[in-house]
Amino acid sequence: MDLLSDPDLLPLLERSTEGELEIHGGIGRLRIDLKRDDIRLWQDTLVTISTPCNLLLACEKGEVDLEATRLTWVVGAAIRAAQVQGADEAGGLLEKLAVDHHLVLAAQQHCPGLGGRITWAFYLERHGWLTATPVAAMPYG
Repeated sequence: MDLLSDPDLLPLLERSTEGELEIHGGIGRLRIDLKRDDIRLWQDTLVTISTPCNLLLACEKGEVDLEATRLTWVVGAAIRAAQVQGADEAGGLLEKLAVDHHLVLAAQQHCPGLGGRITWAFYLERHGWLTATPVAAMPYG
């Protein structure tokens, strides 16, 4: 099944403009990227990861414990994988990676399946916006 035809992602796609949806969260913005080419790039990364994960995170450092680094922009980033249980745990990890609390709340509210059956990729844009891209979805059941 095409990822963007997933019933949990369809409402995002319907609300998006040119494959993007922007949500204001405090002083920053959450940008949900639904562009097929960007999703495909993250999917290509996901297939190289051998451990189960439901988060892909663009981090400053790859050789330290995940919680000892920060989320950053994609270019030159170490892509780190994490497996979390639920949106609360996903949000807690994002906050440990120095993501603004309001942006974390926006991600928890607007990224369906976060920390569950949908794998999401996250990075910070240079101006501090949080970008989230759905990467894969486990089937229901």
